[in-house]
Amino acid sequence: MAWQVWMNVGKVLTPFITARVVERVREKTDIYIDRKRNEFVSHARTEAEQFMAEQMILIEARVDAKIDEIERRFDALIEKEIRTKLRILVLTLCAVIGMSLLSLGYLYLKHKMGV
Repeated sequence: MAWQVWMNVGKVLTPFITARVVERVREKTDIYIDRKRNEFVSHARTEAEQFMAEQMILIEARVDAKIDEIERRFDALIEKEIRTKLRILVLTLCAVIGMSLLSLGYLYLKHKMGV
């Protein structure tokens, strides 16, 4: 009979005890899942930041190379333009000197001929 009472008490208390155990397991599982999710998110964020930093370094290197190339092209164009302008100045100076000599020759001949 005592055994029968004990079994009946067990049948009555089992749902309450089981519900409390299930609730504890659910809480511990939720805590574990939250911790693992936070670790994963933190790791993923760190990896993403590292990847972005590497990509930014690559992009900066490409941009620097393009800027260097553009600067070389501009330097070549500027040098070519300066050379062209110097040639024009030299030719203009030669033309002016030639015209001056021609004018001096004309004046000399005019003076010698007495006109």
